[in-house]
Amino acid sequence: MAHYFGFVPSDKLKALMVEAEQVLESNEPVDYYPYRDALTHQTARDLIDNLLVELVDIIPNSERQAAMRKIVGTVEKAADTLLNILLGKENNEEVLPSFHFLRDRATFVDNEGVTRVGFKLSEADGQIIENGFSAITPEHTDVDLFKTALETMNEETLTHFISRYAETLKLGMIKRKSVPVAKAAIDKGMSMALNKLLPDLPDNSLNRLANYYRPFIIEKPE
Repeated sequence: MAHYFGFVPSDKLKALMVEAEQVLESNEPVDYYPYRDALTHQTARDLIDNLLVELVDIIPNSERQAAMRKIVGTVEKAADTLLNILLGKENNEEVLPSFHFLRDRATFVDNEGVTRVGFKLSEADGQIIENGFSAITPEHTDVDLFKTALETMNEETLTHFISRYAETLKLGMIKRKSVPVAKAAIDKGMSMALNKLLPDLPDNSLNRLANYYRPFIIEKPE
């Protein structure tokens, strides 16, 4: 069995995925890059919504909710800034690798036949995440194992959707160097969110948090 990280795309992202595929299949003489850019921006928004935005309601007090919202805003701004730097007008041949990545390496079909945005995890990372999620139950909680699982999931997600995706883009040296810098900034925001969220959470909130994340990890036959 293999482990995958993935979420069901929003209606807006689904529509953009269909539109981009139709454009590719039509072979019409149109520029591909606006479709690639719209799809990339919405994928980033969906990721942030799933990994951060929807967690705010789990936080048990308003002060920490406000801190989380501030962190989410910082991550959203960093992601938008990075994409605005990396994306832009390119000829269709240069855009195709990005389309192929988003279609072939950033989506999969789950066990119920639903298309998810995500990717296959390494065996080691899949096991770390599974162990961490299993460490949170109504009877027992191991916060350290759980935190390691969340950190692993976030790191692999950022690596896939930033570092690996950036490899498909035609970038000069300056733009290429901006990728790890921006990734580090986003990673810092994600880590801050975890450090704001996890300490002192009561067991029932930890279980709500684990239950929120569990559907993102899919186990499928090889």
